[in-house]
Amino acid sequence: MRKYLIIFLLTAAAAATVYFLWPRKKDPRFVSVTEEGFSLHGKDFYPVVMNYIVSAHRDGNQFWASPYKGYDRRMNKRLSKDSCLLLFRNDMDLIRDMGFNVVRLVSIGEEFVNANTGKLSIRFIEKDLTDTAFVLETQADYDMYFKGLEEMFAIVRDAGLKTILLTRVKPDYKSSDEHMKKLLTRFGQDSSIMAWDLFNEPLYFDMREERPKKEVYKIVKRWKKDYKKIAPDQLFTFGLTGVLEVYEWDPNMLDIDFLSFHPYEYEPGQVMSEMYWYHKCLKKPWIIGETAIAADNDSISYDEQKRFAEMTMRQAWHCGAIGYSWWQYKDVEWQNFHMDYMGAVNLKDSTKTSKGSFVQGTIKPVIAGIKAYKPGERNPDSCRCPGNYYNFNNFKTFRMKGRITDEDGDPIENAVINAWNEWWSKSHYTYSKKDGSFELYGNFTYHHWMVSSSMSEMVRGDADLKTTRVEKDGIPTVDVGTIKVPGLDL
Repeated sequence: MRKYLIIFLLTAAAAATVYFLWPRKKDPRFVSVTEEGFSLHGKDFYPVVMNYIVSAHRDGNQFWASPYKGYDRRMNKRLSKDSCLLLFRNDMDLIRDMGFNVVRLVSIGEEFVNANTGKLSIRFIEKDLTDTAFVLETQADYDMYFKGLEEMFAIVRDAGLKTILLTRVKPDYKSSDEHMKKLLTRFGQDSSIMAWDLFNEPLYFDMREERPKKEVYKIVKRWKKDYKKIAPDQLFTFGLTGVLEVYEWDPNMLDIDFLSFHPYEYEPGQVMSEMYWYHKCLKKPWIIGETAIAADNDSISYDEQKRFAEMTMRQAWHCGAIGYSWWQYKDVEWQNFHMDYMGAVNLKDSTKTSKGSFVQGTIKPVIAGIKAYKPGERNPDSCRCPGNYYNFNNFKTFRMKGRITDEDGDPIENAVINAWNEWWSKSHYTYSKKDGSFELYGNFTYHHWMVSSSMSEMVRGDADLKTTRVEKDGIPTVDVGTIKVPGLDL
């Protein structure tokens, strides 16, 4: 009898091993990703994504979505749940009409954590139109919240769009991690959800002043392992600001399905240059998760905005991107020009959707450029290195130079060198060349510097300004010598 029991246990163990180790067949209804790109229903899928801010409302035991109040002036008065959802539906239909196939929903999925209690809350608009925190404590609270999300996802799905939901998982709070698991348990079987954007722009929103790369690596690896157990068919991503994330949230180090980058024109040509860096350095699938330039058709023409979209879509594709996203749906009134006019739709007049409904605002020409673009044959040689790749602004006031190597003295190409003024209030960055050398130009004197490359540690220091010399070209220059950057031991 004992012999048969042992045989049974060994057989069961072998069967369990095969079950867990055998490659799981992917459900074709879900968007999947490989090194070559995304796939849906067994065919290539190129995500063209619109970023859309969602407001949340609550009245009694109901919770629902609506357009962000800055998108539609009708949201500045109290509307019924049905009216809000209708306006949201109209926007989703227009986004689909404009040629997008995915919408990245911002705000409604981003929970806030009370640093003292660890309790979570969602911002919503109360019936008196005040912004309030809805604390998620009981199962009834979650049932109400999830019902609102379910109705929102259904509208997106009915419009023929996939969803990326921006969340706000906090690395240092267990309650945040548990909240994410509840979301996945409830919606992990929804094939209309393409991906969960777990953490947006850690460079700005990770509250830890400096987080070692090894710690980040372990955090993300644990998230991926735990979350995939619950939602194996859905994808996970991070919204990274760009190359400066390499100092902590090093993109190649992150155990994630694909990366989402947010390059903007803080300096001329920066978006094109950043994408060239992605092409040279990334070993993981990636998309452009946000980008845009402002256009009010006065200071900056609509045609210039359209050309920017066409140029960056082309650069993204040839540099290896497997998707492209625009920030954002409509112009807003945040009293900042560069934020206010990035929308694909302005706030003037109205537009009729293909289903016969009307949306406030008029579509800008940028949409014609985005809609017309069709990825063709990918040609890495067409990933253009801009002429100002090493000096975005063509500054000539001050220069810091040096050389980046590994511990063996071998040069590191495309390491990222960032330097600040004395008060840490201004900074510029550049990249090292093939021989490891770099020249960082600026319009102020550099005092502090930081260096890293992907899959290497981060090194920081201060420039010895007493060694500054005016070189033959008349530029005051401080030479920081050779900086050795250790490799990352994971």
